[in-house]
Amino acid sequence: MKYTYIIIISGFILLGLGACKKNLESINIDPNHPTKVEPDFLLTSSIYNSLNLLGGDMNRVVFFNYTQFFSGFQGEFERYTYNDASNNTYWSNLYIKCLQPVNQIDLNYRTDPAYRNRVLIARIWKDYLFSDAVAIWGGLPTDKALNGAPSVSYTKEQDVYTNLLSDLKNLADSINTSGDKYSANADKIYGGDLLKWKKFANTLRLRLAIRISNDAPNGDPVLAKKVIQEIALDEQNTITSQAETAAATWGTTSDSWSYLYNYIVYGYTANKATIPVLCESLVYYTVPYGDPRITIYGQPAKQGPQIGKYFGQNIAYGGGSAYAQGVVSPHIGLKQDDYSYVGARFLKPDAEYVFISYAESCMLKAEAALKGWWSTASTAQTYYYQGIGASFDRYGLTPAQASAYENTPGIKWGTASDTTGRKVQFQDWMGICSSYVSAGDTYRQIIMQHWLAIPNQGIDAWTLIRRTRQLDFEPQFATYDGNYAYVPQRLLYPASEYSTNGAEVTKAATWLGGPDNLFTKLWFALPNKKNASLPY
Repeated sequence: MKYTYIIIISGFILLGLGACKKNLESINIDPNHPTKVEPDFLLTSSIYNSLNLLGGDMNRVVFFNYTQFFSGFQGEFERYTYNDASNNTYWSNLYIKCLQPVNQIDLNYRTDPAYRNRVLIARIWKDYLFSDAVAIWGGLPTDKALNGAPSVSYTKEQDVYTNLLSDLKNLADSINTSGDKYSANADKIYGGDLLKWKKFANTLRLRLAIRISNDAPNGDPVLAKKVIQEIALDEQNTITSQAETAAATWGTTSDSWSYLYNYIVYGYTANKATIPVLCESLVYYTVPYGDPRITIYGQPAKQGPQIGKYFGQNIAYGGGSAYAQGVVSPHIGLKQDDYSYVGARFLKPDAEYVFISYAESCMLKAEAALKGWWSTASTAQTYYYQGIGASFDRYGLTPAQASAYENTPGIKWGTASDTTGRKVQFQDWMGICSSYVSAGDTYRQIIMQHWLAIPNQGIDAWTLIRRTRQLDFEPQFATYDGNYAYVPQRLLYPASEYSTNGAEVTKAATWLGGPDNLFTKLWFALPNKKNASLPY
C-alpha cells in the first residue's frame, strides 16, 4: 500500500472533484499545502466514489456472476478466475477515494464540538465501507491504513467484526438529533437527517451480527446473539420504513451518470458484445412463482429464440453439456441481444444504488426471530411478509400484487412449491439447480426473499450466498482451466500489497487457514455446498 500513503495526504482532496464542481469556490486550499476541507464536501466525495466502486465496474465484472441476478458475460473474474490489475484498482479506490475523505473528517474535526454529529456520521460511513471490504478480502488494514504509514498492520477478520459492532453501537448512541448536521445537498443518502443515520448504524450492526451468526468455527453465535438481542430492545432505532432505506443516486450529466447507463445505454455500440443481461438463475427464482418483480429487474427478450419472454443467460456460456443428460443447450450460438436486458430502472443515468433497504432490515429481523434471538412480539413470519411487501413497494408494485404473490405455494409461509407438471420451470437448463422450496423450510424462504429483495447490490448478495448456502446456483462451467467452479469465497489480496506491504499481507494470508486464492473460505461463511448432480 506504499503508493497509497504517498498520495493520500496531498492528493485525496482532488479525487471526485469532477462530480462536485459546485463546491470548488467554497474551498480555501493552497494546492501545494492542502489544509482542512469542509466535511460536507468530503462526505459527498466519499459517497459518490462509493457509488462508482460498489455499483460500478466492480459490480459488473466481479459481483454480477457471483450473485446471478445479472450476467456479466465473459472475462477473468466472470469465469471465476482473477485479474491483478483490476483487483489492485478496487483496493486502492476503496482506501483512497472512498475511505480517505471520511477519515479526514474524523482527523480534522473530531475535537471541534461544532462538528460532533458530522464526525460521527463520517465514522459510521467509514465502518460501512470496512464492513464491505472485510467481506471481500478478509482481514485487512483498518484505521492505521489511512494515516500515511509506510507499512501497515492488518486486523484479523474476526477482530474487524468485533470492533465494528462495538464502534457502531457507540456511534449510534452518541448522535444528538438536535445537534449539527450535514446540508441536505451534501448528504446524498439521508439529506442531513440525523435520526436516519442513527437507524442506519443500528441496522448495519444487525446486518453484521447476522453475518457472523453461524456456528463456530464459521462465526461467533454467542456475540451475534448478544448484539441482536440488544438491537431488538431498541427496534425503533433501526430501519422500520421505506423512507429510511439508505440509498443514493447518480446524476444526469455525463460526469455523474450511472455506470450501467454509461456502459449499456450510452456505450451500447462499443459494448454491444459484452453488455450485462438477465441471469438464468433470476428467471427460475421468479417466473415460476409469478413474481412481478421480474418486470422491474429485467425486460422481455426483444429478439432471439425466446422473444417476448424473460430469458436469462446461463453463466456457463454454453458449458455444462456433459452434465445435462443429453439435453441440447438453449444458449448455444446466442448473442447478448438475444437475452432479456437489465430492467429499465437500473439503466437510468440517475439510477439509485441501495446500501441497506427497509426490505433487508425486515428479512434480517425475520432471520433473527427464527433463531429465537429477536425478543419482540413480532414473529419471523410477520417480518417475512413485511419484507416482501417492502420490496414490492420499493419497485412501485401494489399491495394487491404483493398479497397474491405471498399466497403462492412455496412463497406462502411454510408451504412447498407447486411444481406439478412444470418441474423444469423451476430449474436451470441442465436440471441440476432448482428454486423449489420444501414444506416447512422457512429458513430457505427467508433467504430466498432476502436475495430477491437486493438486486444490483452485488457485495450484499454475494455475502448472503456465502453465509447461508441456501440457494441453488449453477457452477461456473467452462472455466479457463476447462473445468467448473462454484461461487468464489473471496478476492485475493492485491499484488500491490505483496510488493509494498509484503510482510504484513503475508502474515494476514496465514490467518486465512488456506491459500490466498478465490476459494479459501472466509471466517463468517459456510463451505461451498456441492451440487448433488455433479460428480465432484
